Amino acid sequence: MPQNNSKKTNQEASLRAKQIKAYIRKLKRKIQKIYSEGEVAPPHCHVIRYQTKKNDKIYWYYKLQAVEPLFPTATDKNKKSKYLYLGKAGSEAHLDAVDKVTRRGLIDELERVLNSLEESYLDVCFGGETEPDPSSETKGLKEE
Repeated sequence: MPQNNSKKTNQEASLRAKQIKAYIRKLKRKIQKIYSEGEVAPPHCHVIRYQTKKNDKIYWYYKLQAVEPLFPTATDKNKKSKYLYLGKAGSEAHLDAVDKVTRRGLIDELERVLNSLEESYLDVCFGGETEPDPSSETKGLKEE
């Protein structure tokens, strides 16, 4: 006896929802693993290269830069700065900051994918996949 199309569609949607949920759990585990690997830079932080001049010579240094003051200053721990000075290329502070920013970037990208999958899950579960096509509303209308 053939299955009812509606029942088959519901089973297919149920299977897709389960697959999406499994993938969401997988991504959440990946994010937790990255957090467990070490410290993560605050959001919107970047390692920046800058130069200084002294005695007609140019020196290159690195700093961790945030969009708002987050880092304690060297002179006053109660004061915050947008910059955390890291020193020369390859210094322990520089490489540590690169690791932290890399982990932040990986987490941010995984969270974007996670948000997209959560929207997909809602579409599958609550019928968001079958919205009317707005371009079909203009069909049949005469252009002036």
